[in-house]
Amino acid sequence: MAFGFILASIAAGLVMMLFVNTPSEVLAQPVSRLPRTAGETFELALLTATHVAVFAFIFALIVAGLGELFSLRGVAFYLSGGVAIAFLGFIAQYASEVPGEPTILNNYALKTFLTTGFFAGFVYWLASGQFAGRVPTDVAAVALGPSSPEVVADPHPENRDEETSVVIRHPAPLETPRPTYRTLLNRLSFKKRETSTAEPESRDGLSDSDKSDANR
Repeated sequence: MAFGFILASIAAGLVMMLFVNTPSEVLAQPVSRLPRTAGETFELALLTATHVAVFAFIFALIVAGLGELFSLRGVAFYLSGGVAIAFLGFIAQYASEVPGEPTILNNYALKTFLTTGFFAGFVYWLASGQFAGRVPTDVAAVALGPSSPEVVADPHPENRDEETSVVIRHPAPLETPRPTYRTLLNRLSFKKRETSTAEPESRDGLSDSDKSDANR
């Protein structure tokens, strides 16, 4: 959760700075100034990410906690949470304005905040949200393998002179499926083994045991 929150805050700072210094404005500058502009943009993005993390910490903790508690792994939940937190930030910024100063209440600023929250929620989902909660029972059973022998009590002890019997059920062993066909060499060897294990017969078609019975 902490790792996802840090990455989401950094993503929010970068997206917001891309709305302040748009890529078109950055590319319009001379090539010699691009490294300096990129460095300044990254520094401002980190500073903005710090402010975003301070404001959104409580709200993000609530959203992430609900996701972990109820094993919510859908991307829509975290996108909605990120947009809602960003909208709360927009409202808080507007409420803290001083009368007579330029206002943040405009479509461009609102779009900036909502887009920032969208990408922050998406990054958190990539890093942590899609793994929220416990492992499903079927996945855990496959990972653990076959279970140990199960001990079950007899449900009808009166049929055994009131003595409780215990039935131990072992899990069925995994059998490798036999091939549906055999090669010619395997068939020949199988026939050879059958001939060698059978009782030797005499030339007249009677086995040794049949001859002894006849002599008696």
